[in-house]
Amino acid sequence: MALTVNSMDSISMHEKIHRRSGHIAVMYKNWLIVWGGYVDHMQETSTSQIQSAYHYTDELWIYDCLSELWERVLTKGDIPPRNSGSCGVLHEDCLYIFGGFHGQTEPGSMDGNSNQLFRLHLCTMTWEWLHPTGEQPTPCDKLAGWVYNNKLYFFGGFGPQPDFGAPFQHVVDPSTELSGWPRGWNNQLVVYNPATDEWEWPRTRGTIPSPRAAHAADITGHKVFVFGGRIGNTRNNDLHCLDLDKMRWSGNLTRPFELNPEGRSWHSFTFITESRAVLYGGLNQFNTVLSDCWFLDLVPSLRWYRFRHRYPKPRLWHKAQFVPVSGDLLIMGGHRANILDPVGRTDHAEEMLVINFTPKSLLRLCLDAVLMYEEQLRAEWNWLPQNLQNVLNARLDQC
Repeated sequence: MALTVNSMDSISMHEKIHRRSGHIAVMYKNWLIVWGGYVDHMQETSTSQIQSAYHYTDELWIYDCLSELWERVLTKGDIPPRNSGSCGVLHEDCLYIFGGFHGQTEPGSMDGNSNQLFRLHLCTMTWEWLHPTGEQPTPCDKLAGWVYNNKLYFFGGFGPQPDFGAPFQHVVDPSTELSGWPRGWNNQLVVYNPATDEWEWPRTRGTIPSPRAAHAADITGHKVFVFGGRIGNTRNNDLHCLDLDKMRWSGNLTRPFELNPEGRSWHSFTFITESRAVLYGGLNQFNTVLSDCWFLDLVPSLRWYRFRHRYPKPRLWHKAQFVPVSGDLLIMGGHRANILDPVGRTDHAEEMLVINFTPKSLLRLCLDAVLMYEEQLRAEWNWLPQNLQNVLNARLDQC
């Protein structure tokens, strides 16, 4: 998806926070950090053209999960190019951004898939453009990543055809063959080692998953699970596990004739305990945006369960993060309608979806109640401690 419009001047704060797809979101302590991605909106002209704009990459939007407030933070240093579909992983006090797709937004800017790697030092909010040694990974977007034993792992994605002899599979998208720049799906597994600043290519045993993009993955203990994704015209519902101690792939763990989620891409898959993950939304084989929610339980045996939450909302190309301190699953951004349909392109999410897996604290319940009955209680706010008044006023402003 090529994006050509760069201006974000007419977009409100609310839109800058929520109306984004192809972004990254990570948990850092008690904060949700949101970065990058793009927004589509309808241009008010006689032809009603759709404008696409990348979000600024010199800023972070940070959500305090305790006060439930958003804050914009500016960064400095080697600011990454604006992009969508990159992979963001957190290691210690640093946010790493790898890959993505860069539309040509200004003369001389990058156009196409990237294999660039950037590191944001969160203590100083300073970006650093890394140039690791070793065999470089193929440029791609819509990939998955995780951290294990102080190394960053990246798997799969969509991008240009690699050079002959690449240590992974690549399947060309037929719709790109005549463009002179064939692109397609890959199953590369590449590792960045921060200690040596080099790329590593681990050897694995077992059956490696087929090439794919817009899949989802998460890690628990020494095992990472990969679910779904697209290759060609197929959106898969296969589940794979990589044992990172033995570097062995499990093969497809989805059992036929059992209750399983349908195939999808652009979904989220997030562990909320060591043995339970949550699958949410995505785009299915029939281009329907999904709002279903599933548990994957690893014990006593691997099994899927359908979870029916109170407020199902369609989402695709969103991000999900679990907040241990509050027991909330935060589903951030994404589209509410089919992103491949021109009518649905501008239908971004307008709010963050929160699924509570534990009861809210008494403080959060009281703050919610005070805001709900703000008209009746506003005259009494002066009796509250100043820090609570500040939180209430800030939340009211952001509403």
